Amino acid sequence: MLVLRVAAAPTGVGVGLWTAQLSTVPNQCSPAGLCLLVNYFPRPTFATWQCALFGAGAAGVVLLLSLVVSRLPSARAVEAS
Repeated sequence: MLVLRVAAAPTGVGVGLWTAQLSTVPNQCSPAGLCLLVNYFPRPTFATWQCALFGAGAAGVVLLLSLVVSRLPSARAVEAS
């Protein structure tokens, strides 16, 4: 379907940006001392190349799905046979 082929690029970009925004906050506080908020710098969960790979993979999955859907027989073709 044409809609799925067109939607592949925004899906890939969206997945790539979403994985790029995922971050973790390391716990650097000592159990006996006070915690400063300055110590809480979020660290990215994935590297940049991994985010690009996830986005490209998502776009590829949507493209393959569009190819599979386009090759399925239509309901009219099934009724005719």
